[in-house]
Amino acid sequence: MLPVISMIELLDDFVIRSLIAGLLMVTIAAPMGCLMVWQRLAFLSDTLGHAAVLGAGISIALQLHPMFGVLAVVLLIVISLSRVSSFNNALSETTLAIISHSGLAAGLILLGTMPNQNISLESILFGDLLATTRYDLLMIATTVAILLFLLVRHWQSFVAVSVSHEIAQAEGIKVKQTQFLMFLMIALLVAVMMKVMGVLLIAAALVIPTSSARLISQSPEQMVLFSAMFGIGSLLGGMTSSFHFDWQTGPAIVLSASALLFFTLLAKRLMDRNRSWLMDSD
Repeated sequence: MLPVISMIELLDDFVIRSLIAGLLMVTIAAPMGCLMVWQRLAFLSDTLGHAAVLGAGISIALQLHPMFGVLAVVLLIVISLSRVSSFNNALSETTLAIISHSGLAAGLILLGTMPNQNISLESILFGDLLATTRYDLLMIATTVAILLFLLVRHWQSFVAVSVSHEIAQAEGIKVKQTQFLMFLMIALLVAVMMKVMGVLLIAAALVIPTSSARLISQSPEQMVLFSAMFGIGSLLGGMTSSFHFDWQTGPAIVLSASALLFFTLLAKRLMDRNRSWLMDSD
């Protein structure tokens, strides 16, 4: 009887940790995802996610927590891009594609040279939400708290820069500094989301719920709220399907987000068609 009780307690413990970690990610992914969509930075998150494999490999080689190596690599990329040119010129698709694939290839090679290490390549690439430890949860909570503080403090500036650089500059906002802060925050977000979604699915987890919210939102704040709701729905759907069908949690969350996007798009088109039909009939 006692072993059964212990197993139940263990099950509840890791489920609760996973759920809290996922909810924390949804909380920060909603506003950050909106800012990235408004500024067309989805490809930047994809680039940083792929290059994060190199950071994970460096961390494992140095016997450090993967987040430290990932954070070092993504910060180095962001700072290097800012040094080379202005962000608008540096963030070309060609430049980001080169960085993305080079970082991914270098990371896979580095991981492949460490045969004696207990490395789960699948967890690095696709995440392992259900394996969230208390230490992981603490790091995620701390990072989310920092990012939320910066978002609340600079939200109006971020939105203004997203709408128009010229208008923001006319309002006295330092556009380049604001953009640089935003990209540093994206780098930090990518580093912490690797545990939950894996390096290959980070961009999808940020962009897909936001794209669903964009279809039904009429203001920036509404879009953030709806994005969080779609994110929670994707998280719960992904975790549920992961338990029932033994799917990997990260891909299951993305698949749930895609399904919600499809149904939202379908519902919106049906509503628009009915509205158009009613107007024509009048």
